[in-house]
Amino acid sequence: MSESIPPSVVMYRPPVEAYSLLIAVTGGCSWNKCKFCGMYKNADGIPIQAHAIRPLEDVLQDIDTFSAKKYHGYPVFLAGGNATSAPTNYLVEIIKYIKEKLKNVPRISCYCKALDVLRKTNDDLRSLASTGLTIVYMGLESGSNKILRIMKKGTNAESFIKAGKRILNAGIKLSMYVLLGLGSYELSEDHVSETARILTEINPTIFRFRTLNIVPTAPLWKEWKAGNFKLLKPVDCLKEEREIIARLGENVTSQVYNDHVSNYCSIESSNIKEDREAFIKTLDHYLNNPTIKNLPRENRISL
Repeated sequence: MSESIPPSVVMYRPPVEAYSLLIAVTGGCSWNKCKFCGMYKNADGIPIQAHAIRPLEDVLQDIDTFSAKKYHGYPVFLAGGNATSAPTNYLVEIIKYIKEKLKNVPRISCYCKALDVLRKTNDDLRSLASTGLTIVYMGLESGSNKILRIMKKGTNAESFIKAGKRILNAGIKLSMYVLLGLGSYELSEDHVSETARILTEINPTIFRFRTLNIVPTAPLWKEWKAGNFKLLKPVDCLKEEREIIARLGENVTSQVYNDHVSNYCSIESSNIKEDREAFIKTLDHYLNNPTIKNLPRENRISL
């Protein structure tokens, strides 16, 4: 594939935004080095879409098109690997235009990197919140600095804590992703304990579990194929999830979801503080199920 694919062509969005209007704001990812991610790379690891901020007039024209077609009442997702890498005044103008042209928009959201947040001032974040940015989706993946470093995440645990708290304090909801199995067997304990610690420190609005699957365009693919990285069995992925939930602090009131095709359960909670005991009991039921115990691991390359 060509490296010159425009931002308006390759657009990813979270499953929860399946029925949202997608408005491309940025293209690619400003980092694009994570070993487990193959979203913006080809089979040789070469970027297929460079990070770019779309011209403002192009974005506003997309909004005009949705308005002309009377797409009112839909959530709006500002597409791109991390739309918050764009300047704050640029994003504010886009959000204001969405609110002006589209009626009854229940939610405006986007992907967000921790480093994007740390580069913005508190006034920037409050401005985005007051203008109408409702929620951001951030890939924590793991709270383990060892794993974050090995996987070339480009962010450490303390940066996640600072960024997460600043987002929430600004009045923006925060949904974080936890990637089960990212430390393989060798670092599973560190993955569990440190992820629970970070989630406890932040107490995000929502956190969502995903199970690591390795696509051919991810740098981790070659390591896995060479036998240098092992995928956790389904039962061990569920064990990690159980232990993360069990080790959360009493302060954590987050919503919790397993809302992805990669997951081996579909348990959810609207408040994990209230539901933790039942959540763990349900996971224990899965873990004691002979079918789950013997379920072989398959690697999905289409997610």
